[in-house]
Amino acid sequence: MRAQFLLIPAALVMAAPAGATIFMSQSQAQALLFPGATFTEQFVRLSNSQAEGIAEDARVPVYDYQVKAWRVSGAAGGWFILDQVQGKDDTITYAVALDDTGAVRGIEILECLADYNAVTMPEWRAQFIGQRAGERRYVPTISGSTLSSRHITDGVRRVLVTYNEALKNL
Repeated sequence: MRAQFLLIPAALVMAAPAGATIFMSQSQAQALLFPGATFTEQFVRLSNSQAEGIAEDARVPVYDYQVKAWRVSGAAGGWFILDQVQGKDDTITYAVALDDTGAVRGIEILECLADYNAVTMPEWRAQFIGQRAGERRYVPTISGSTLSSRHITDGVRRVLVTYNEALKNL
């Protein structure tokens, strides 16, 4: 039996884990990652074979078969993808911005526990910029936020493979 979790937009989260900090809303993350752009919701439901292929290629399990993606229009182009990973004691909601070639343009942390919020540091998140599916980059973990930083790194890798498998040709 496959384990799945529901991705709930940060704006709708009412029962956030005790101590969770909401750093920004989905619309704020969209504006930061793609200033002035417009977004068209393009959610995709992964098939079992797609999810299995993504998990194999990314070496990270796929927990949610519903991909929360928005196509970005305007000069920037690309994709805005909302995802979640499990931190040490919480669920971390984050967004990945991909350019029109599938490379990471940026990531933003929308919500996580304040105790492990070192993953919000711009210099740590900047290490993902330019990363593409299939690239194995070393992104150091953060002392005190080891699991959170490791799981976000894994999540970004999974998002990149998901882009190639499910979004690239839409």
